[in-house]
Amino acid sequence: MYLFMLDVDGTLIDSYDFDSECFRSAIEEVMGVQLTDELGAFLNVTDIGILEELIEQQGMRENRMKILRDVKSVFLTKLRAYIASNSHELQASPGAIQFVNDMKMHPNVVLAIATGGWEESARMKLRAAGFDISHVSFASCSDAMTRSEIMALAAFRAKQDTGALFTRRVYFGDGEWDKMATNTLGYEFVAVGNKVQHHTRIPNFAHYDAIFGKLGLSDMLKVKTA
Repeated sequence: MYLFMLDVDGTLIDSYDFDSECFRSAIEEVMGVQLTDELGAFLNVTDIGILEELIEQQGMRENRMKILRDVKSVFLTKLRAYIASNSHELQASPGAIQFVNDMKMHPNVVLAIATGGWEESARMKLRAAGFDISHVSFASCSDAMTRSEIMALAAFRAKQDTGALFTRRVYFGDGEWDKMATNTLGYEFVAVGNKVQHHTRIPNFAHYDAIFGKLGLSDMLKVKTA
């Protein structure tokens, strides 16, 4: 049995730019701090990880819980307003919805989502973009701060939810931090898009049979989904 884990922003959904803008705006409104464009400068590139590091840098530990709560609340409000006003711009990556639907039904695959965003925002964007992620195991920065912890938790929940034993664990993501986390865990990595150089890379999910070829799993295509 194969575990396929999926990132959200920039992987399943073309949402990286507006999501980042809402996050930056929320931080500036609550903390009075401008967030750098170089997110790779942070130790943990997750919403919680970035906030925790900013709180330390700014000497705001005494207000930590309030800042975390307020930034999240303002961010979700901004994100909700953006989606309501720009729903036509919130697009799934080409082929991503079909890929998720088919993999949910595939007898050899268990699907999970592991995102560095908060669960509420990730589910909001996925729903607005047209994804049905019912019965898909889920982990986010609402559960853990680091990418590797989030991925490991997604894998653990997928095993709990299905009882499956995984012979391979493959993560689909678009950031260098995704690649680094998979290296830490010993998972396989598929780079989606063009932001990460990697030997296994796809532009999107439009022709997802090519994914199986790149992973040496072409025989999976011969198994008919239910």
